[in-house]
Amino acid sequence: MRYAVMSDIHGNIVAFEQVLKSLAEHGVDRYLCLGDIVGYGARPNECCDLVRELDHVAVSGNHDLAASQPGLERWFTSAARASILWTRETLTSDNLDFLQSLAVTTSAGDARLCHASLTDTSTYVAWPEQAMESFGLMDGRLCFFGHTHYAEWFVQNQAGKLPEQLTAASGAVVRLEKGYRYMINPGAVGQPRDGDSRAAFAVYDDMASTVEIFRVEYDIASTQKQIVAAGLPSGMATRLSNGR
Repeated sequence: MRYAVMSDIHGNIVAFEQVLKSLAEHGVDRYLCLGDIVGYGARPNECCDLVRELDHVAVSGNHDLAASQPGLERWFTSAARASILWTRETLTSDNLDFLQSLAVTTSAGDARLCHASLTDTSTYVAWPEQAMESFGLMDGRLCFFGHTHYAEWFVQNQAGKLPEQLTAASGAVVRLEKGYRYMINPGAVGQPRDGDSRAAFAVYDDMASTVEIFRVEYDIASTQKQIVAAGLPSGMATRLSNGR
């Protein structure tokens, strides 16, 4: 089976639609969503609606949880807090119910799915040392995660050994080798932070044992106009231009 792997859509419907157009060309069978469908961006309902229309498996991100559970936004920066409060007021009841229904971890085929790590929805896995705890909780060879908005992966060839970290800001093919375990971040659809402003996603082929990370251009100016028109913090718009 060929799986689309997507994370951190963040209410950016323009990027999301462009990613789905690209995925249609790659011929995927099912969609894996690693959370943070909402937050930051100005089209949370449209993004939720689109995920719900897909044959998908999804987990909750920290912004999804904060949008559906008042009080969690206290841990956010002031700009992120303002965005999530606006998002909460904007979401339809159906989409609030959808976000509340998402598990924090789940499985699809032979892969584990989580938003930030296998321990919780907000612990960053940005360094090999931070990946160790999740590797210790894996019962298979593969875990997909997001949250950092960086396209990259960690590979471990021995239980308890510090994994190697490899980046894929411009795209890459990860070949899953026997005897190795992998934590793979497809990057962010809606708000990349790895220095590449293009939307990021991945395709996992479980028969070929490959995960390919892609980047695709989208109309950033259109998304920026939506954010400004909604009265959301301007920084959510300006940072899209440089992918930081």
